[in-house]
Amino acid sequence: MPAAQCRAAANLLYWTMLAACTVGPGTVVTCSRAGAEYGLQLMWALLFASLLAYTLQEGTARLTIVSGRTLGQCLQLKYKGGGHCYGTALICWVVVVCVYIGNTLYECNNFAGGMDAVFIMPGVPEVSGVRLTGCAVYAMAVLALLYLDQVDRLGVGLGLVMTGMVVLFGFVVVCMQPDPFAILWGLIPSMPPRTDPSAAEPADSVISLVGTTSIGFNLFLGGAMAKGRRLGSTQRGIAFSTALALIVSALILIVGAGAAKGHRQFSIALLAELIEQYEGVLGVWVFAFGFIAAALSSMLTVPLGAAIAADSVFNDEAVGDDAECHTRRQKFPRSLYLGIMASMVGLSAVVIGCNAPRVTVISIAQVFNGCLLPFFSMCLLVCLNDAVLMEAAPQKAWANVCLVASVTVTLFLAANVLIHKLLALIVPAASVA
Repeated sequence: MPAAQCRAAANLLYWTMLAACTVGPGTVVTCSRAGAEYGLQLMWALLFASLLAYTLQEGTARLTIVSGRTLGQCLQLKYKGGGHCYGTALICWVVVVCVYIGNTLYECNNFAGGMDAVFIMPGVPEVSGVRLTGCAVYAMAVLALLYLDQVDRLGVGLGLVMTGMVVLFGFVVVCMQPDPFAILWGLIPSMPPRTDPSAAEPADSVISLVGTTSIGFNLFLGGAMAKGRRLGSTQRGIAFSTALALIVSALILIVGAGAAKGHRQFSIALLAELIEQYEGVLGVWVFAFGFIAAALSSMLTVPLGAAIAADSVFNDEAVGDDAECHTRRQKFPRSLYLGIMASMVGLSAVVIGCNAPRVTVISIAQVFNGCLLPFFSMCLLVCLNDAVLMEAAPQKAWANVCLVASVTVTLFLAANVLIHKLLALIVPAASVA
């Protein structure tokens, strides 16, 4: 019995890597900003995003376990008879380009959060020298760890430090004593009005919460993690990881709601002030180091996730039946693998080093990736309903209902944001004319 319990605990810990990828600086900023600008009225968006994350991650894990192929390999196999570019299906190129752009924005988001963490340390001035040095140190550390393939070893230590920040948020929430009825009312879907000109649009906040909780590249990472696993233990692990991310995000949103009282515009400094009010200067230091750990962890996993996605799409190994695999290309070159990660890290360090507005960078990253979710969701839906890929265990009707509902809602949210942005560009232009 103890041995079985140990295996179950090890399985849950294994899948917490998805939670670690989810809870990064973007989560801290996006959730706390949503709480600061709209109180607890957007708690429902976090709950929906978590259900969506479980639905998509369970689907991609089941696809890998049943078919023996990752989502990228399934797309390559399914569309091998369609249009090609350099021997790879066009849809695969679109997927890789979307993942690369989205993850580059995520990486900028991570560097922005990493510098916010540095600047909230007591006594650290927000000057150009500190910003440039901080970006350079982050970039060199990340590139070295990625090149040496030491991400796993560092991940445990970063996870422990980040856990300290999560516990800190829990203590602050207990001290704040939020109204439980307000939390329950926040679980009822609604689109609150925008009362402050400096606040983000409510539709932007909703799609940002979805984008920071249900991350597109986790479909490729989760599929790779599911190789050789059993479906039952995988489903439990993904459920545990998703619930953990939901709890952390909800705590951050509640703290953000308390931080904004009496203030007009959100900033990470407000969050630090609230923590100092309840936990003192020591609490601020714990928050800063936990924030740095979350940022550094995401700086490592985001480019790694993009490279894994590209590898799964372009690598021909184990794709197709044996009779069809006489002419295979070489495995994805390590030089390109490293090049993808290095370009993302370098570009992000330059953007934040040049003093791009950090809260705006984070918001753009979350909104863009939230708008990409419907595309990745539809790719997964198509593969899960392929009779050849899922021959061993066809997709059940109830699973299709859940997945189709998720795709429909994410498509609606993304379309709502895009139409709003287009109208915002057209209407002023028409009024000027």
